[in-house]
Order: sequence, then C-alpha cells, then structure tokens
Amino acid sequence: MNNYAKELRRLLAENKFLTLPGVYDCLSARIAQEAGFPALFLSGGALAYSVLGKPDFGFLSLTEFGDAIQHIVSACRAPLLADADNGFGNAIQAANTGAVYEQLGAAGLQIDDKVLPASHPARNEIVDWEMIGPKIQAVRDSVSDDFVIVYRTCANLYGYGVEESIRRINLARERGADYAYVDGIKSMEELKKISDEAAIPLMVNLNEKGFVGGNVPIEEVKALRYSIGLFPISSMLAAAQGMIEVMGALADRGSTLSVRDKMTDPPTRIHNMMGQTALVEKYAPYYTL
Repeated sequence: MNNYAKELRRLLAENKFLTLPGVYDCLSARIAQEAGFPALFLSGGALAYSVLGKPDFGFLSLTEFGDAIQHIVSACRAPLLADADNGFGNAIQAANTGAVYEQLGAAGLQIDDKVLPASHPARNEIVDWEMIGPKIQAVRDSVSDDFVIVYRTCANLYGYGVEESIRRINLARERGADYAYVDGIKSMEELKKISDEAAIPLMVNLNEKGFVGGNVPIEEVKALRYSIGLFPISSMLAAAQGMIEVMGALADRGSTLSVRDKMTDPPTRIHNMMGQTALVEKYAPYYTL
C-alpha cells in the first residue's frame, strides 16, 4: 500500500488548486515542507544542475532519480510527485520506472514525450503519440491505483502546436494518465483554449521564465480549469542567486559581512529543521554519564 500516493490523491481531491513547489534535495524539500506545502515535486532540471552540474539534456539516469526520491522521501512527510523524463526508454523501461518510483516511496510521476537524447543537439523533437501512449499505459499497469500519473506534452513548446497538444493530453487520459499539462503556453488564448478543450484534469507550468508564470496573475489561472500549479525551479533559482551573491562577496572582499542578509540567521534555524535539537533531546537520556 502506497500511503504517500493516497495522501496526494486526498490533497488533490480536497484542493481546487494545489500548488507544487519544485525541490531537488533534502534541504530544499525540508524548507518547502516547513513553509507549509503539503506536497512536493522533484524537478529533473534542478536535479541535473545540483547533482551532475550539467544541463537538463537527459544526463540523469533512473539511478540518480531513484537516489533523490529515496533521500527526499526519507526526510519529508509530504508526498512527492517525481519527474521521470520520458520514462527512460520504451514501454518496458517505463513500466520499470513506475514500479521503482513507487517502491522508493514516490506518490506519482510525470512522464513526457520528448525525444531524449535529441537526434541533433540543436533540434527539439517529440515522439509520435503511438510511442508515448504505450508508455503511459505501461506505467499505469505497473503501479497501484492510487499512484498519480501526470503526462507532460512538449508539442506546443517545440512548435507542433496547441491543437496537437490538446489531442495528446486527451488521448493520455484513455491510456491511464490522471493529469496532464501542455508545456510552452504562449498566450492567454492558448491558456484558455486548453482549459476549455481538455478532457483530463490539468496541471499548469508556472515557471517564472514562461509566459504563464511570468505574466499571468495567479487568480486568473485559478479561475480556469487548472488543478495543479507547478513551480518547478523556483527553489533552485532562489538558492543559486543567494549563493552567487554570497560567494561573489566573499571572493571580492574576503568577508561575508556585507551579505549576511542573504544567509540564514541564526544558523540554528536550519539545524532545527534538520532535526538536530530533537535528536539530541531524544537520545541524550539513553546515557547515564
């Protein structure tokens, strides 16, 4: 029984609009949980930057994703929806990915239709629907009924158009996806059209660099038929900016005095968040010395 998946299902049922913050390690996950988020999203892009120091070009394997899931799940009580890129292969590998993710404690996964790796470094491609549909179905058949499957289509992002995107997300529901989202929305007209014509519950990417996340007030998004708002790399961008400023000041001035406001003060806040004080208080009485 996957209690994390049951909890994510409950949250989705009880919230008209659920905001999911992207996390990429135990620290970012704990901070998001401490901020009050009841569920989290493991961002593949942020994970690639932090674990490998490489762009999100498909360098991450199932092993790296699995390690991150296991660590975050062990550190947090909030259910985790995890990026799974394109499932790491065909339907056989996608089924294995779903089973492994659930065994490690993920509450669900996101699978997309990118060609990964791309056939040409400067080319963005999506796989034919006839190739992605079986992968979604294979994941559905390899996990529990509670496990949440989100299908992300890059059709609009890569220039195949919003009509093709809507066709794909509606077909995805027939193959077992619970939610879907169209990446690369470029206008309010597209945002509304997807909301009107989707036959599947919707997630929307609110990445600050995109049209929706960078321009549309959240109240207008919530007024449409979107159920999940995803902020995939906000935590990573914020952490990176803080480190850039602090490391820059330290390199230039040999001191962090001018940027103390960019750092957690006092440090005990992080110590307590990690459970340091609680562990000492729990186990110190075991000793008679």
